[in-house]
Amino acid sequence: MWAHRVAMLLIGGLLLTGTAVRAADVVRVVTPVRPPYVVDAGAGFADGPSIRLLQRLAELAGVAPAIEVVPFERAILMLDRGDALYPALMRTPAREGRYQWVGEVFTDNAVVFTRRTAPAIRSLAEARVFGTVTVMRGSELAALMRAEGLTNIGNETSDLDNARMLAAGRVDAWLAPSTVGRAVWEQLHLDPAMLQASAPVAALSFWIAAAKNFDPAILARLRNAYAELLKTGEYDRIVAPLREAPY
Repeated sequence: MWAHRVAMLLIGGLLLTGTAVRAADVVRVVTPVRPPYVVDAGAGFADGPSIRLLQRLAELAGVAPAIEVVPFERAILMLDRGDALYPALMRTPAREGRYQWVGEVFTDNAVVFTRRTAPAIRSLAEARVFGTVTVMRGSELAALMRAEGLTNIGNETSDLDNARMLAAGRVDAWLAPSTVGRAVWEQLHLDPAMLQASAPVAALSFWIAAAKNFDPAILARLRNAYAELLKTGEYDRIVAPLREAPY
């Protein structure tokens, strides 16, 4: 219901600006809540830099996004089933040919978060000394952990759950994008003095992804809109909050 409301509001805005919108011009967007990229704005609405970027691209491309907030693994399943967009998906070699790519949202870093009382680590390989290192279920970061020889891998359905587990001492470490970990910690009102992070263990590139069968004409319009935002500097203004770590 709320996704329908989002679509109708955006369609109304396009009509007011004189842009005709057909039923075929409403595009489905699937995403989990993943601060700071996608945040819960309350009353069933999503917000955040990646949502605002996608909405602006859609406006320039003359389409209206109908946004559905679902758990991460379900969002990926829906994207795989086709005809959808995902606002901030990690682009990896394994996913390269699986989806189409509109434009980069942000380059992040994977780090290992631990409680301040734990030994500081400098690399992912050093995390082998911990009992359990947790990661978001379904994340490509699990493959990175296995490649480093880690077998002490735990997982939860969201990074909110992972942060709670770390804060409660139920896991020893948590692998996540740096901006995500810090934003989630802040959202849960956890003491920042409790948390420490390793040096970056991998660079992560988050992109707006499209399903393999996504409409090629709309995809081209979205890519052209992205190029326009890069040229005008509007892209930098939209994603600026991602560069501002909470602490």
